[in-house]
Amino acid sequence: MNFPDLRFGSLTGSPAPGSQSLVTRPFQKSILRVASDMSLRLLVSLLGLLLTVFPGTAQEKPAVSPQPEVKKIGETRYRIGGIEFDAKTREVRFPVTVNMREGGPIEYVLVHEHGKVHESIFTTAISPTHLQVAMKLLRYKSGNGDVFNRLLTPEAIAKEGGKKEDRGDSVFFRFLAEGTETGVPVYEFVIDGESATPMSPGPWIYTGSKVEEGTFMAEAEGSIIAVYLDPLALFNMTRAGADLDDRWGARSSAIPEIGTKGTLTIRFEE
Repeated sequence: MNFPDLRFGSLTGSPAPGSQSLVTRPFQKSILRVASDMSLRLLVSLLGLLLTVFPGTAQEKPAVSPQPEVKKIGETRYRIGGIEFDAKTREVRFPVTVNMREGGPIEYVLVHEHGKVHESIFTTAISPTHLQVAMKLLRYKSGNGDVFNRLLTPEAIAKEGGKKEDRGDSVFFRFLAEGTETGVPVYEFVIDGESATPMSPGPWIYTGSKVEEGTFMAEAEGSIIAVYLDPLALFNMTRAGADLDDRWGARSSAIPEIGTKGTLTIRFEE
C-alpha cells in the first residue's frame, strides 16, 4: 500500500483473541425517552448489577465503579464519568486528544489512553464501560451481524457467519477541536493507502465488544473505534478493506497537531 507523505514505523502487536476459524493477521489491531428519573435510576441499577457480575479482571487498567453514577445535568442531558449524553437527540459527547497525525498503518480512530495508542489517531481517558452504559441508556442496538464474516473462512461463514439484519445500529463520529466551531467527520482523518485518497464517507457499526471470562474486553483492551476489524472494539466499520491491517493511515493534511484536545460526538445521523 502507498501512503503519500506518511512515515511508517516498525509497529507490531499481538494477535487478537478469536475463534480458530478467524484468519490470522500480522498486526494486533428509536429516540430514547426517559419517562422519569426513577426509570433511569432503575436502568442504571440493573446495568450496575451486570457490571458487578462481570467485573474487569485485566491488570494495569483504570478502575471502573461497579455501579456507574449517572447524573442529570439538564432537561434531557446526563453525565456518566467524563461522558455527556442527551436523551432527546441521542447524542454522546466526550473529550479526546489527537495522538497521531501521520504514518501508519493505523487500526483505530480511537483507543483509551492505556490502549494501543501506537495504532490510533485519537486517545481518550473515558471508560469504555461508561460509554457502553451511555449507548445502552440511549437504546442503541449493538450486534455483530455479518460485520466480521470477512475474517472467517468460507466454510466457517457457512456454519457461524452472521446476517446483515443482525448488525448493530449505524453511528457517525465528528471531532470538534477546542477553539473551533465546526466539527469534522472522523473519516476525513483517515487515508486509504490503496487509492491514496481520504476514507470514503459513511458510518460505523455499534458492535458492542464482548465479555470474555467475566471481563468486558473493550475496557480491558481500550479498543473503541476500529478501522481494522476488531471484535473487541465497541465500533467497527464495513467499508471495503476493513479486513486489511495495512491499508489505512493517518491523513496528516487534515489532522490537527498532536496534543490538540477536543470533543468527539456520536450521533445516529450525520
